[in-house]
Amino acid sequence: MTILKAILLTLLLIFVFSLAQVGFGLLFYQTELIPEYLEKHIGITTVISFLVTYLVMFKIFWKPKIEIKEILSIKKYELKFLPYLILIVFGLQLLDRPFWDLEIIWNYLNYSKFETDFSKFNGLSSAFFYSTVSTLIISPICEELFFRKFLLRKLMEQNSQNIGILISSLCFAIIHIETPFNLIPTFIFGIISSLIFLKTNKIGYSILLHFLNNLLVQTLYVFDFTFDRWLLSLNFNYIYWIMFLIGIGITYLGIKKLLATKN
Repeated sequence: MTILKAILLTLLLIFVFSLAQVGFGLLFYQTELIPEYLEKHIGITTVISFLVTYLVMFKIFWKPKIEIKEILSIKKYELKFLPYLILIVFGLQLLDRPFWDLEIIWNYLNYSKFETDFSKFNGLSSAFFYSTVSTLIISPICEELFFRKFLLRKLMEQNSQNIGILISSLCFAIIHIETPFNLIPTFIFGIISSLIFLKTNKIGYSILLHFLNNLLVQTLYVFDFTFDRWLLSLNFNYIYWIMFLIGIGITYLGIKKLLATKN
């Protein structure tokens, strides 16, 4: 696969998802196809759109013969990799902080103040349920299959391994462009997930890493970003940047140990 085709497929993925969301939204909520009491479950359209989009992309461009038993079978995986995956996830939370806080840091440096709006956890609503299903189950499985097992492998057929990793990670970052500040963290995550997949040759480890990372983010959200508030309360002093350096160290250590571990 060429670099241009990989980028075009990623843009097509975004287009199909947007089209599916609009279509299912109009179908479910602009008609009388569902009972009124189900209308509060608007989040289900995102879940359905997500699934339909990836199934369509897989069917048209990949046609994979995925052995679900191979992915889910515990016997295929080794627990010795788990501590390193957890180490990487915690390290990324610290390593990524300055990239997420770029706008806040800019305002602080120029105006000696910053404002941030933390969205508060509003309880176990239907929206939170569907968001959790999408974040913890659908996203890790579908995104890792598409960007690592499909896109990365196809790119490596016509390009070097390094180019394949960089371009597939860039494409992975593009679909998370809700805010520009999300691009670098997702790009870094894509590189790490690619290295783990190529090292182990098992997509399940990448899926597990993705799941653990999203689980930690979701957990921080439920607990009202207490950790985020503490970091911002440091006003970007030396402790804030020491935490960033610690994050780099922890992430590097986790990756190094995992890649050095024999299958």
